[in-house]
Amino acid sequence: MGLTSSGLGSGMNIDDLVSKLMNVETRPLLQLQQKQKTYQDKISALGQIKGGLSTFQTALKNLQDPTKYQTLTGSTSDKDVAEISAGSKAPVGAFNLKVETLAASQKLATATFVSSKTPVNGATEETLTFSFGTTSGSIFTPQSGTLSKQVKIAPNATLEEIRDSVNKANIGVSASIVNDGSGYRLIYSSAKTGAENTLKITAEGGAGSALVGLTHDPAGSKLTTMQDAKDAVFYIDGLKIVKPSNTVSDAIEGVTLTLKKAQDADDAALRMNVSRDTSGVKKTLDEFVKSYNDLNKMLKEATAATPGTKPGESGTAAPLNGITAIRNIQSQLRVAFGAVTDNGGTFKFASQLGLTFSKDGQLSLDSTKLNKAIDEAPDDVARFFATGATIEGSGFSFSTSTANTKAGTYEVAVDAVVNGYNFAGSTPSSLTGGQSFAVKVDGVTVNATLPAGPFNSATALAKALESTINGDAGLAAAKGKVSVTVDDATGKLLMTSTKSGEESKVEVLSGLEFAGFTAGAGVAGSKNVSGTIGGYPARGDGNKLVGAVGTPVEGLTIEITGGTVGDKGKLTYTQGFSFQLGKTVESMLADNGPLTAFDKGLNASLKDLQKQQDRLSKSLQVTEARYRAQFNAMDRLLSQLNSTSSFLNQQIAGLQKSGS
Repeated sequence: MGLTSSGLGSGMNIDDLVSKLMNVETRPLLQLQQKQKTYQDKISALGQIKGGLSTFQTALKNLQDPTKYQTLTGSTSDKDVAEISAGSKAPVGAFNLKVETLAASQKLATATFVSSKTPVNGATEETLTFSFGTTSGSIFTPQSGTLSKQVKIAPNATLEEIRDSVNKANIGVSASIVNDGSGYRLIYSSAKTGAENTLKITAEGGAGSALVGLTHDPAGSKLTTMQDAKDAVFYIDGLKIVKPSNTVSDAIEGVTLTLKKAQDADDAALRMNVSRDTSGVKKTLDEFVKSYNDLNKMLKEATAATPGTKPGESGTAAPLNGITAIRNIQSQLRVAFGAVTDNGGTFKFASQLGLTFSKDGQLSLDSTKLNKAIDEAPDDVARFFATGATIEGSGFSFSTSTANTKAGTYEVAVDAVVNGYNFAGSTPSSLTGGQSFAVKVDGVTVNATLPAGPFNSATALAKALESTINGDAGLAAAKGKVSVTVDDATGKLLMTSTKSGEESKVEVLSGLEFAGFTAGAGVAGSKNVSGTIGGYPARGDGNKLVGAVGTPVEGLTIEITGGTVGDKGKLTYTQGFSFQLGKTVESMLADNGPLTAFDKGLNASLKDLQKQQDRLSKSLQVTEARYRAQFNAMDRLLSQLNSTSSFLNQQIAGLQKSGS
């Protein structure tokens, strides 16, 4: 079969003719493709806007964190001796610190053993009992309410096995073996510092036990003391303070001291300062301002329009120019910035804290105005931007919240407290003084006589009663104390143990009828507080109530600072500027929000355009095939006509030649 090509019969360029005709036919397809690109550009630009809003949302969440506004910082003249950190309740100012003695844990060493692998005891299992307490001379006083800890020692146990048994028991004492060159010694180390953590170690078999060489009794046989259990002794502005730990958080409210090195007698006292630090707040706000300006720039570029430079020349427009949903973002954000934020504090507008707009829509931060606001009312700055709480009642305070906590007013009720107490049944009937009475505090009985009065008020009586009870030698030896106050609402006396936990108790035995008390055990303390917030069960964490997951009060943390069980009052929790603005942004990005609806519409249109293109492409294939078929048919017809013409010409030429 011979080669064929379109147009060979007629000499026409059929491919060129079909191509030119199809250029005209495909114009609607090109228009659809151009429209498709426009929608794709819109979707891409919208994705950038949503990303910018998400970044801005993150900056807003940083503003919502109350810890960002804790502007107090501590400094010390010598970090090698002591360090200081300041919480939100710390007083601004300076004080002198002199460290006399560091708290230490007790370390005891046994006599030497020839080998650490030779059995120490016999074939009978024995028990070592560890007690913690204080010593005065050779008298050992166990910690009040603290149970002794026991460690089982297996038969024929080696020194190494005894060491391992002590460590595995996890009793607050660690054991190790040291070879000092003359033999092997077992070393006991108390895990806690302080004089009240002095060790007494006894063996089940007493003096006849094979383990007697591993025991320690301050009143009798003793191990070698490598380090005494000691309290930290230090002075704040000349006032002597004794604490069992080198980390002290209850000497000055809101201040935590970390003692690191004892000073010599002639060393100068350290200078400790608590001052305001605005750098953290400013950094957070600077990041917020930058995030907003980046978003604002993105919005401007996505909606910009440029007119033509010559008469009749059309201009250019950005992908989202003229889109209502995008224009609304800019307007809603500006409205939110100008809205009143009444969170119960001094400040009501963002501009009062230095956030202002320029003529071109750029947001800026006036640091001078911000610093002034922080100096004048630091808590109100945090309240304006983040969260705030007002309280109606007593015995509790607001601590923290989370992003899941809902604003609202919540009743606070407590059915267990960490400090045991005894609440008088009536107001004092006598202020004369001189009465004898008996109470039991944390298991220690106190028999005392109140100083002769008269006392000028119930408060004076309460302080005298508190001082008399706390002055008891037995109670002091057991580290026990009470606090006696006057209930503001009823005028009745409230006697509270300063110890927390299940051993915390205040029992009135006799003689306090004149103060309104009747004989009774009172209310014992608990390991954790328990109760409700807004009627929702809350989790107890020490002296704090934490709102349960899945409730409106989730993450709301309330510190129970004193008082009795029962209804405490109301807490009104508010959310400030950053939360209000955050809700605006959240509504923009919501699944049922305007941007999502616009995005869905664009994608639906894009999908529809693709379907139209697919249908048109198929139609164009049919049209092109039809054109080619028609031109090829015409080409074949012309070829036949040309052949007929050539034949006729040949015949005519032959006739002419024969006629000549």
